[in-house]
This record gives sequence, structure tokens and C-alpha cells, in this order.
Amino acid sequence: MGIVESLKKLVDPEQARRDADGRVVARELPQRENAGAPTDQYLCRVCAHEGPEKLFCPTCLAETMRKR
Repeated sequence: MGIVESLKKLVDPEQARRDADGRVVARELPQRENAGAPTDQYLCRVCAHEGPEKLFCPTCLAETMRKR
């Protein structure tokens, strides 16, 4: 990626500067989770473990999770 960025700076330095500024702003913004979004719950067919894991049950260590 370094070579590509260097070439962008040579070809269009103003656009490269704007892109770099945009990356800095995006990096410094706090990342927030959407607390209002419903999370899907999955249920293990073997041990009845309930959680957000889609395929593998962390208790059984098997692919037994099904959507609730």
C-alpha cells in the first residue's frame, strides 16, 4: 500500500492530502455499538446453551447452534 500512496501523492497531492485527512478523522472518531439493534439468539441442540454464536457451541465445541 505504501507504493500506491506514494504514487497518489505524486499524481494528485491535494487529493492525497484530503484522503489522508479523512483517514485521520475516521481513525480518531469513537466507535460506538448500536445498543438498540436486536441481536439474534441461537440455541444449542445438545446442551441448550443460548448465545450469539451462529454455528459452533462454545460448550459442546460442535456445530449444533440453531436460530431461536
